[in-house]
Amino acid sequence: MPDAMAAMQHDADRLFEAGSYRSALAEFSVLRERRARHEGPYSRMYLANLHDALRCMGHLELWADSLPLGRELYGKYLRTRGPARPDTVDAAKRYAWALVCADSLDPAVAIYLTTADALWPSTASDGSANDSPDQLPEATRLLGAAVVHHHNGHHDVLDLAAASTSALSHVEELRRVADTLPVDAVVGIDGAVLEPHHTH
Repeated sequence: MPDAMAAMQHDADRLFEAGSYRSALAEFSVLRERRARHEGPYSRMYLANLHDALRCMGHLELWADSLPLGRELYGKYLRTRGPARPDTVDAAKRYAWALVCADSLDPAVAIYLTTADALWPSTASDGSANDSPDQLPEATRLLGAAVVHHHNGHHDVLDLAAASTSALSHVEELRRVADTLPVDAVVGIDGAVLEPHHTH
């Protein structure tokens, strides 16, 4: 079985790299089911294959089908890795984008906000910086996505997140930056594109 799984993994990876996303999705889905039975639904390779399946679904724009898988992966990464790890952030972005594409904006906004909050650089009581300032651009893009997609402008975007998720750690910083973000920014899977495109 391990050799067969390794061969199937190789084939799935090759199909994905070749852009054969539908065939790769079928392979990753079988791998995921087998790993759930043999290794458990929290094993590293099960979660990796779940993540791979979601990447394929994103390329294929299978948004509704991806929602339960996105919810599972995001929830398990949150519990086992924390909200600011790269894999968790990628899962959060994929799940939130699928929610946006399925016209389920409020939960997408909550995910964008809590992920931005987790990435926001902290300042310790002695004035020294915690976390990586390199995460700030990504945090700002996700905050921008939340601002753009909050429910028809009728809710304070930060109040919405506070009401539906765990408390935010950087409320005032997020609110200050949110007030400066354009509400007509273009948003994609990685968040809001905040820099204007220049044409020559």
